[in-house]
Amino acid sequence: MKEQSEIKKLDDLWVRIAQVAQGSPTYEKLAHYIEKNYMQVIFMTASEVAEKTEVSQGSVSRFCIGLGYKGYNDFLHSLQRFAKKEMTAPQRLQYTSNSDENIASILRMEYENMDQLTTILHQPAYQKLVAQLVDAEQVLLVSARMSATLLSYTSYILNKIRNNVRRLTPQSPEWDTIDLLDPKKVQVLAMVFPRYPKALLEKLNELDQKGFPIAAITDSITSPVYSLANPVLSVPITTSSIFDIYSTPILFLNLLLRDVARKTQGLDKRMQEIEQLDRMHNTYYEIHRSGPKAT
Repeated sequence: MKEQSEIKKLDDLWVRIAQVAQGSPTYEKLAHYIEKNYMQVIFMTASEVAEKTEVSQGSVSRFCIGLGYKGYNDFLHSLQRFAKKEMTAPQRLQYTSNSDENIASILRMEYENMDQLTTILHQPAYQKLVAQLVDAEQVLLVSARMSATLLSYTSYILNKIRNNVRRLTPQSPEWDTIDLLDPKKVQVLAMVFPRYPKALLEKLNELDQKGFPIAAITDSITSPVYSLANPVLSVPITTSSIFDIYSTPILFLNLLLRDVARKTQGLDKRMQEIEQLDRMHNTYYEIHRSGPKAT
């Protein structure tokens, strides 16, 4: 049997679907529905697709296996990666179901995304990123639009671990002057998630041309940042909502920063000094418990 080629883009998927559709009238019906309604399918469960096409849920699963996937959920993740690059927020609002079944599908996909972290954390690219964040003289965290919401979390923790950490977005005054820094003294870490911001990719391209070392965290091997950064870690997100769900990237960042902390020398002393500063500045609210009032 001839080995199937890898599906790397949406056009490849349509070719594969057309081939599998020839297998039976049921597959032909599924192929037609998915092709005409794929923007809606990325928010649907296998049972919902089966109901819409009037076939069995088992037929949906077998169809996806025939495409070369492990099952419907594997197919769905792939379709989401391709479709979400062109989907607008109004389209998401239009297609998103409010049913309990859709909520269950979102939670199931989140669990599956998090399960992938074990594999990601054992990649050589991950170990390389940890070393870069430990050894760099200065770390620049860069992103734009919704992806930039991850910078505050990362910056807060990383500043506890080490000095010389800055976060920059296109709205930052320093955004236009990053290019003036010494590439030998800077490690750039970019957060690049769909819909991939053009301003961010253009800035990364400028920095790459000037020799800045760039690492990136993104969502898919089809992300445009792969040609601009090394290493690149692909961390899945869930698209079955009006807005992308970043639970898995946040968990990944927590684990990444934990490993950076473990490899950072003198961290115990630094954390003690930070605790002393917090006490001196009365940073945190403290509950003072008093004994029972006298009667």
